[in-house]
Amino acid sequence: MAAAPVEEVCLPAVTRVLVPIDFSPSSRAALEYAIFVAGKHGAELEVLHVWEPPGYVGPDTLALLPVGSGQPGWEQTRNEVQREVDHFLAKAAARPRSLSVRVEAGEPSDAILGMAREGGADLIVMGTHGRTGLSRLLIGSVAEAVLRRSTCPVLTLRVASRAPRESVPL
Repeated sequence: MAAAPVEEVCLPAVTRVLVPIDFSPSSRAALEYAIFVAGKHGAELEVLHVWEPPGYVGPDTLALLPVGSGQPGWEQTRNEVQREVDHFLAKAAARPRSLSVRVEAGEPSDAILGMAREGGADLIVMGTHGRTGLSRLLIGSVAEAVLRRSTCPVLTLRVASRAPRESVPL
């Protein structure tokens, strides 16, 4: 029996990988996978954490807030967030060849997409919490917003939050 012809697919080179982190287990998995992918391709790895500044209630209010140390609590919060990011990265299983880290204030999906555009990301690797139903409607889904609006490929990873069904006693 003759083998079926195989169509060869050429994927674009991966030279820059963006991984947004939020300190969750799925974010940890995304970071580890992004480090692996960046290493395999000799790509640069960009880590992004987005935080909501004091007084932030939505994307429309960010423009109204004074940016920088003039706002009470801004610098202190930003410094605390930066320390958390550094601590999170220090626990990574491996270190990428090329790493840049950025901490941004604002709405996560907009910041992720903006950095992907500005930095020329070839791939976004991000965790997803896997919320469904009312929880997702009330909280929103950063991963879904990025998937819908990204101009580059997005790989999402979800960490199981409970044991598989087979192991749950009935």
